[in-house]
Amino acid sequence: MSRRSHWDDNPDHSADDWKTEVANDDTRLGYLDWVEVRSEMLASEDRPATAEVSPRRDAVRIRATDRLGNIAYIHREANRPMHCTLGNGVSAALFYAGITTDEMTCRFALDDCETADQALAIVRRYGSLDYGYCHAGPPLGWDSSPATTPALHLLAGLLGELDRIATIMPEILNQIDEAAVKRARAFIAMEVSPASREA
Repeated sequence: MSRRSHWDDNPDHSADDWKTEVANDDTRLGYLDWVEVRSEMLASEDRPATAEVSPRRDAVRIRATDRLGNIAYIHREANRPMHCTLGNGVSAALFYAGITTDEMTCRFALDDCETADQALAIVRRYGSLDYGYCHAGPPLGWDSSPATTPALHLLAGLLGELDRIATIMPEILNQIDEAAVKRARAFIAMEVSPASREA
């Protein structure tokens, strides 16, 4: 791909989109490098024959409770990697859920398992005897199916409206849950293709 001048705006990837991603800390690339990466991503998406279909993996939510009552969750959304989150919402290593021996082997096994029952068996095998492990079940209203494109666009539209309202009425900024907005932006960045986001 031939590089343009630093001051030329790419017709497919505007500098305003790049500035938005920089402001949201979604990229640290310079504009021309960002355009090149986005173009390569679009080119790879245009070749569906090369895309592999991965097996469906269920959503998992396992609660780990130690003898003192401290709680951690080992969880994943459908077809996503496993995570560990403390009861207060802070991300943590599996160590904090009692996986004290060979954490990496446990993580690989968890990422490969397909069902929540398989995940619970793996956690019990690698977990500490000082912990109790059980299915926590999905949160209320949880749907483990992948987000649909219209739903993602609605979420993106909602975030855009929040930004617009915050610009017009700055006094409402303290009423917006910034952590939820950051999670939503990160989710959209992972799920929506660049071409879809610009549509």
